[in-house]
Amino acid sequence: MRFEGVLLLAVAVAACGGDDGAAREQLAGAAVGIVAGGCSLVDTVGSGVVVEREGQIATVAHTIRGADEIAVVDADGRNHAATVVAFDADSDLAVLDAPTLRVAPLPIGDVELGEGSVLVWDRDAGTSAKQVDVVKRLRISIEDIYVENTVERTGLEVEGSIEIGDSGAAVVSEAGEVIGIVYANSRERDGVGFATDSAELRDVLSRRSLTEVPNGRCR
Repeated sequence: MRFEGVLLLAVAVAACGGDDGAAREQLAGAAVGIVAGGCSLVDTVGSGVVVEREGQIATVAHTIRGADEIAVVDADGRNHAATVVAFDADSDLAVLDAPTLRVAPLPIGDVELGEGSVLVWDRDAGTSAKQVDVVKRLRISIEDIYVENTVERTGLEVEGSIEIGDSGAAVVSEAGEVIGIVYANSRERDGVGFATDSAELRDVLSRRSLTEVPNGRCR
């Protein structure tokens, strides 16, 4: 993850909520790994989440850009071939279709500030859920994934253990709804990450194709 340059628009009041580790771990079942090959000798990896229907995965566009082979890895470590059905270089979001993936999807919800979770995948540790605080709604001015144009989008600021490699991880509210997709951690502030919000995700999902679509170039 390497994007920053965030313009804050508004700050809302944070809500309170209890820590329910068991519930977070249950949510982690909807998290998947993304392994994209074809742009270099080393695969690009990231996280994703199953949303709204079986086999439909939301992730970041910069992980799968230009890839000619994409696999989705479930919580049990099984690989599932995936195709790209939506790709947006401006919002840094993509939607994949993995027909053999049998994982219960999470709904998409409206943004709620306060306690939540980030659902991540790691090649060694598998899927897990990390507690975070969603602290701000953002209006973001940022370069697209090819660093060619400046674009505007809405998003979230998240406090917690957001690390390099968490791109594509879902930000989930206490209600168990996906409210954002992580695209970066802060270069300047430890424990701070940024996510594109559910409004942007809904927009990309509304443009989902029934067939495979181009996923850009590698660089």
